[in-house]
Amino acid sequence: MSLQTITQYKNAHTALYGGTGLDRRITEEQAGHAAAWEAAQQLKNSEMDIDEYKLSHTLKALARQQADQLLTALGLDYLDDQQVTRHAVAAAACIAPEFVTA
Repeated sequence: MSLQTITQYKNAHTALYGGTGLDRRITEEQAGHAAAWEAAQQLKNSEMDIDEYKLSHTLKALARQQADQLLTALGLDYLDDQQVTRHAVAAAACIAPEFVTA
């Protein structure tokens, strides 16, 4: 994963979870990236054993769940929830290899 991609995920996460000015300019892509990054951080900070062979599937499932929670908790009903979920899953797939090398 490129440094630019990591930065995009972190910036989206900070904007949505860090309270740096949530507004109507948030896109489905940013919300998906933020949800995937949050899922990755939760998995990283958990006590769960991370099975390298199931990691991508696990992280994608957690990203889906986080996307649903994000949309509900922040009232982002103006966003297309299916697009947010697709972006979250795609971002989780990009993040997963980092767990193997970390």
